[in-house]
Amino acid sequence: MPQWATDIGAELVGRADQTAVGFRGILGLLGAGLTFLGARLYKVTILVPGIVLGLFIGTLLPTDIDAAIRAVIAVVLAGLGALLCRFVERAAISVFGAVLAGGLTFTIWPVFQGEAAPWFVPAIASAVGLLLFPKLFHALLRPLTALLGGMLVAISVGYPGNPLVIGGVAALGMIVQFSLHGKRDEKK
Repeated sequence: MPQWATDIGAELVGRADQTAVGFRGILGLLGAGLTFLGARLYKVTILVPGIVLGLFIGTLLPTDIDAAIRAVIAVVLAGLGALLCRFVERAAISVFGAVLAGGLTFTIWPVFQGEAAPWFVPAIASAVGLLLFPKLFHALLRPLTALLGGMLVAISVGYPGNPLVIGGVAALGMIVQFSLHGKRDEKK
C-alpha cells in the first residue's frame, strides 16, 4: 500500500479516536453501504443534485399559483434536473475516457517508438477512449466501490491499510454486488 494511503488512513483513525465512536460509526456505515450497494448508490447519487435543484426551483414559484399545479411543476422540474445530471455524467465519463486515452498515448508513444507521436495517433486513441471507456467504467464500478467500502470499513474498525481486512470486506462486497444486483444491471 502506498505511504500516502496509509498516512490518510492513520489520520482518519486518529481523528476517529479523538471524536469517539460517532465518527467511526459513520465511516463504518458509509463503508458498508459502498461495499454492498456501491453501484446502486452511485446511480442514485448522480441524480440527487438535479432532483433537489428541480424541487428547490419549484418552491420558488409564485404563491398565487395553485398548490397542486406548483407541485406538478416541481416534480417535472425535478425529473428534468435528474435527466440533466444523467446526461452530464455520461458526457463527463466519455470525455474523461477520451482525454485519458489520448494523454496516455501521447505520453507512452515516445517510450516505445523513440519519437513524438504523430498528431493522428492520440486523436485515434481519444476516439477509442471516448467509445470504450464508458463500458470499462461501468464494468469496474462494482469492484471499485467494494474496494473503497472495504477501505472505509478497515479504517472504522481501526485497521487502516490492513490488506486482509480491506480485501476480505471488498471480496464479500463484490460477491454481494455481483450476485444480488448482477442480472438486472447486465440487461441494460
